[in-house]
Amino acid sequence: MANHAEKDGHLGPTTYTLVCNDGNATSSWNQETGFESYPPDLDGVRQFIHLACAGIGSPLNVMVANVIIRQRRLRNPRNTFWLGVIFCNLLALTNAIIEYVAFELMSAQACIIFRITAGIPYTLILVNLLLATLDRWVALTYPLFHRETVNVKLVVLVQLFFCTLVILLSTFPYWTEMIPLNECGVDTIVLEWTTVVFLSLTLLSIMAQVQIYFKARSCLRKDLTRHISNHQQNRINRLEVEATVTLACGVMSLCFFSLPFSIVCMVDWICRHHQISKIEPLQWCSFAQSALPYLRELLLVHSVYSPILYMIRSREFSEAFRSTITCP
Repeated sequence: MANHAEKDGHLGPTTYTLVCNDGNATSSWNQETGFESYPPDLDGVRQFIHLACAGIGSPLNVMVANVIIRQRRLRNPRNTFWLGVIFCNLLALTNAIIEYVAFELMSAQACIIFRITAGIPYTLILVNLLLATLDRWVALTYPLFHRETVNVKLVVLVQLFFCTLVILLSTFPYWTEMIPLNECGVDTIVLEWTTVVFLSLTLLSIMAQVQIYFKARSCLRKDLTRHISNHQQNRINRLEVEATVTLACGVMSLCFFSLPFSIVCMVDWICRHHQISKIEPLQWCSFAQSALPYLRELLLVHSVYSPILYMIRSREFSEAFRSTITCP
């Protein structure tokens, strides 16, 4: 049955209702500006960012994943963590396409799918980056233990465990029917918890990586002062240090991509919970509500930036990529 949209004639935010040919309403559409509008009112700028990130980021992430999977030399813990981030990037880009379809085609099914999964892909990206940061700390602090204990199988099991945990916790209100799925609106409690999780994971990743970066720099200096012929068993592999620097660039990019969105989300949350009067607070609240949809696009840009960073920074990947091209 074909669907069409009818506009409700009432004051306040513009709301659209999907109506089937038989005249029955199937879903209401809230067109408010802000994060809780599902599907959001995608203007021309946001539509362009959605399509550009999906068109550029998807092949980039697929290419990186293909090289890591095919090249045996890349089958190690550090690249396995990056592979997890790459898969999460693809989930985020897929989610952006679902959002675009929900808005452009006014699809109730796509809208509900997007409502359930909206915060999951980027939460998985942050969790995988935090796990990769922990792996770098172990590799630099206990190099011998890391080489003997941490392997690809263990990394995959840890990633699957935490990804499954994130998905179950994120969808818990829906599959337990605590929150009904009869319309395309986001529950404020889910929005608030997502805000707290984003901000917490972002700050944890940044703080952890700052500490590990200084640890890596110290290790690199010690490594350079050693004599070339001194092959101690406990010596830190230069590839581990290089991987740490690459990860530092990736996690510190959260300061530019994730942190602004998380902070503005928190400001918007405060504005919702407190009746702040007079001039300056209201201006901040207005700014938060208008800037939030555009800051959310930075999360998509991050899914394009991370594979580019990995290709540029990882000499190990560059060599494997050239090998893949010359010997397909």
